[in-house]
Amino acid sequence: MEWRRDADAVTQFQVEIYERNFPGFRVTPLFLHAYRRDMKRALRSPDEALFVIDEGRQAAGFLWTAVIATMVDPRVGYLKNVYVAPHLRGQGWAQRLLSVADQWFRAQGLTRVELDASVCNPQAVSTYEQWGYRATRLRMAKEL
Repeated sequence: MEWRRDADAVTQFQVEIYERNFPGFRVTPLFLHAYRRDMKRALRSPDEALFVIDEGRQAAGFLWTAVIATMVDPRVGYLKNVYVAPHLRGQGWAQRLLSVADQWFRAQGLTRVELDASVCNPQAVSTYEQWGYRATRLRMAKEL
């Protein structure tokens, strides 16, 4: 990812990502500002990486990987975000990004990768399952 070239487009991808995967959630300028700040920090971190699908010097998708600690594992790969622009979907770009993620995680010496997926996005869930991901936990919620 090249910050000056890609940051605006990747930030704007978040509107579709979050509003599609979290029904009722509306992306605000404050949310986008915080997301942009977190991306910039991630670019300086040895434990995170951002990759972009470059379509004619314009970002058309991206991947954000990280090494995190969980309650049961001090070092696990975490797929923070994956996005492919609508006009490129169904052409294998998500699989290419997931392959890049696997390569990056292996280079970090990791043997386990986790991600969160929304049940509101069955296409993404199906892609992850085809790539070998399996549900290991169930996060449940209720409205009060």
